[in-house]
Amino acid sequence: MDDSAAHRRRVILGVIMAAAFALLLVAALIPSPQHRPLLLEQAGADETVPNDSSTVAPVTSLAPKPTSSTVARATTSTTSAPVTTTTTNAPARTTSVVKATTDAAPVVTTPPVTAPPAPSPGPSDSAFLACIRMRESHNNYTAVSSSGAYRGAYQFNQPAWDSTARHAGRDDLVGRLANTVAPADQDAVALDLYHWQGAKPWGNACT
Repeated sequence: MDDSAAHRRRVILGVIMAAAFALLLVAALIPSPQHRPLLLEQAGADETVPNDSSTVAPVTSLAPKPTSSTVARATTSTTSAPVTTTTTNAPARTTSVVKATTDAAPVVTTPPVTAPPAPSPGPSDSAFLACIRMRESHNNYTAVSSSGAYRGAYQFNQPAWDSTARHAGRDDLVGRLANTVAPADQDAVALDLYHWQGAKPWGNACT
């Protein structure tokens, strides 16, 4: 009986000592109100001041009262700095805009394609062309053969018309029907063919 009672006393004493040690450890870890660390969300407390006068008092009491010289220097620095920054930054922005506009790629415009002037036929050329027109179409610039293969005053077929127009530098006439173009254009193509291959395309007629 004595041993069991002594054992219980030792257990109760151990529990009491452990509780006391735990209380002392908790008290040591909890900071005192005078040395409480500043929380992250309280770092900007001086920027948003609440309406409660009890919270404003500690902030104002900790800040030193500014003197007249301090106020004067603060006023001078705050008024001169924005003016200097504004006047120096404005030209830099303007220069960058002008440079971007100058470096832009130039707009290239393509001039309209104009047909080269038709060569002026000499007396012999004019006589030859007049003879061919009368022989081929009776001087009819809109003539079409019965088969539909030969057209115009000089009765060009389409392959001969296209190749001669290209040779003459008249790409604007390539693919068009000879009987639908102006008489002057028909004369120019026929004259180029005559200078290029002679009277052979017309069977050596009118020579």
